[in-house]
Amino acid sequence: MSSYKLSIPVIAQRPELPTGCEITATTMMLQCAGAVVDKVQLAHEMPYHPTDPNQGFVGNPFTDDGDSIYPSALTDLVTTYAGNAVNLSGQPLANLKQYLSATGHPIVIWVGEFDGFHTHALLMTGFNNSTIYFNDCWTKKQGSLPEDAFYKIWHNKQQMALSY
Repeated sequence: MSSYKLSIPVIAQRPELPTGCEITATTMMLQCAGAVVDKVQLAHEMPYHPTDPNQGFVGNPFTDDGDSIYPSALTDLVTTYAGNAVNLSGQPLANLKQYLSATGHPIVIWVGEFDGFHTHALLMTGFNNSTIYFNDCWTKKQGSLPEDAFYKIWHNKQQMALSY
């Protein structure tokens, strides 16, 4: 398939979660799955860890000094609300596009050096032959990037991705 796009309402991470982009993007994804959840509820429910984002959120997403949480730490929460979780980290971009178009499930994507952040999360909502579409909870916009630019910022965060 050369083109696919979901229309998913953007949820703003601010003001409640200035460093909670990952759980806000996850909230958009879970609402698309039919879950009745909100970002603040999920921010309280997600796991926390003092040092390892693979085990839980490092820091406090309700403050400006929170750090991050990675896909492996969110799989149980996603499974609770969506019935399953699929860690797509490390997959080629072509596989993510195929997964998105085959399932109709948006994908939380971790990116680096974007929106002024070393780590940020976007919700991948679609693509065409040369462009990736996403929801950005920081700018509160549905955006797009040329595929090569998207790949670069995604590669900056080890190609981390999570869906259901």
